[in-house]
Amino acid sequence: MSIAALALCVSLVACSGTGEPASEVNPTSSSSATPAPDPTAGSAPSANSGATAPDEPVAKIERAGHSDAPTVTADAADTSDAVSYGDGVSVSIDDVSSGKETSQGPGSFPGREYARLTITIDNGSSDSIDLGTSVLTVLDAKGATAVRVYAAEAKVTDFAGTVAAGKSATATYAFAIPEDARDEVTVVVDFDGDHTSAVFHGGLD
Repeated sequence: MSIAALALCVSLVACSGTGEPASEVNPTSSSSATPAPDPTAGSAPSANSGATAPDEPVAKIERAGHSDAPTVTADAADTSDAVSYGDGVSVSIDDVSSGKETSQGPGSFPGREYARLTITIDNGSSDSIDLGTSVLTVLDAKGATAVRVYAAEAKVTDFAGTVAAGKSATATYAFAIPEDARDEVTVVVDFDGDHTSAVFHGGLD
């Protein structure tokens, strides 16, 4: 009996000599860590990031192969004048007409007034211009973007393809702008990556 008791005692001493459980060695190691700062916090770009009013009221769109800023610039012009670039390119609003939507069906707004703008780009430079990514924007007097109108009766035709050196291209865009809100607008024609956008200020008569 004494030998068995001695063996049991030795076994208990050996078991109790393992020390504290591993999980209690550093109970605060995970809870005391400071979270890493969010590298994107507060860095969200504004709606017109990269644009500087009034000469660039709308940021240029990103185009493949054009990561650099445009190198050919032009001053803003009145809506009745042309925006002229140093390389011989010019942009003008050739005609403005009014209409009301008459189409029926989903996405249609019968009776909504629109302004129809005919835009011409004269390429007096020595290089062709790719117009396939052209974007036209109209801002009202408060800087709000006017809605594009695609109704069949507006007969719109966007810029497309390439205009060769010495040639011109014409397109027609329509925007939902009531007649009593056309006295003070800004028209922005972003037609390629090499030129700054053509900007017009004034009325649409």
